Amino acid sequence: MKYSHLFAVILLLGCLMFAAGCVNPDGGGETPAPTATPTETPAPLESVKILPDTPGVTYTLTAKKSTEEAGNVELTMKAVAVRDLRKDGYNIRYTFFVYNTDQVENGWSPASYEEVVSAGIPYVTKIDRIYPANERVVTVMLPRAASVKTFDINKPYVYGVVAVDVTV
Repeated sequence: MKYSHLFAVILLLGCLMFAAGCVNPDGGGETPAPTATPTETPAPLESVKILPDTPGVTYTLTAKKSTEEAGNVELTMKAVAVRDLRKDGYNIRYTFFVYNTDQVENGWSPASYEEVVSAGIPYVTKIDRIYPANERVVTVMLPRAASVKTFDINKPYVYGVVAVDVTV
């Protein structure tokens, strides 16, 4: 009984030494560091373009990867009209667009509705009425609802909106 504690300690040390030998069979004493797997970083969002032709309306535009449709971008635009806007408001045609920077000429940027449509880039057009002191929020999904589906969310891209008064 007197040596049972000593026997237990020796047995424990023996087990530890055996286990250490199993972990590193070459006996070098150093365990190799685990190799890190590189993580794919998302493509940076390029510049936001807002081309308003509607005096008295302020626009903000945000984009995020769609959680509903893989490979699409969700654009949300907020339009805020000033109080002294024309009393009966304006009909605004919003043309939302998105394109990969490697799919167009370097420095190209649409400046009108016609340029967006003729460029063959994904776009969605909506018409909405905005009144004085009104705030409108419009959300679209691109390129799902677009006529052209040449867009890769994993590459650098530009998104924007052209807002034009089409009141007759």
